[in-house]
Amino acid sequence: MEKCDFNKGLLLFRIFHLHKLICNKANKFFSNEGMQIQVEQIPVLMVIHHLGPCSQQDIAHELLRDKSSVLRTVSSLQSAGFLKVENDSEDKRKKLVKLSAQGFWLTEKITAEVGEMDDRMFSNLSVAEKLILTELLDKCANNIEETEARNS
Repeated sequence: MEKCDFNKGLLLFRIFHLHKLICNKANKFFSNEGMQIQVEQIPVLMVIHHLGPCSQQDIAHELLRDKSSVLRTVSSLQSAGFLKVENDSEDKRKKLVKLSAQGFWLTEKITAEVGEMDDRMFSNLSVAEKLILTELLDKCANNIEETEARNS
């Protein structure tokens, strides 16, 4: 069967494809390392790891995600034993999401491993190419954010 290359020339689809490859490779790596987590869940863990206990709304805001997708991720990570959801001692209406001991261990392991994973995935790029790619990706992200802000 031939490969479907209907939009091969569009950067948008090339970036989608690269995203899919990175996620698949990372998920296999984490699974092989005994870390039962999907790469799409990691940002939620890392926000809590870096900021401390947060509300689901705070996490959604920080990650530019909708609250319902954060709720699903938090529920999944809570079921897996990586997160705890508790009432805020100051505001009883508010729930705070915290790392469990297992979640803290996992975020520490991810932090240690992700740099090596990045090095392996992009080992074919020179330091200069990595800097250029970083600048270009940042430039694209800024353009999208500025365009969205002007149109709101």
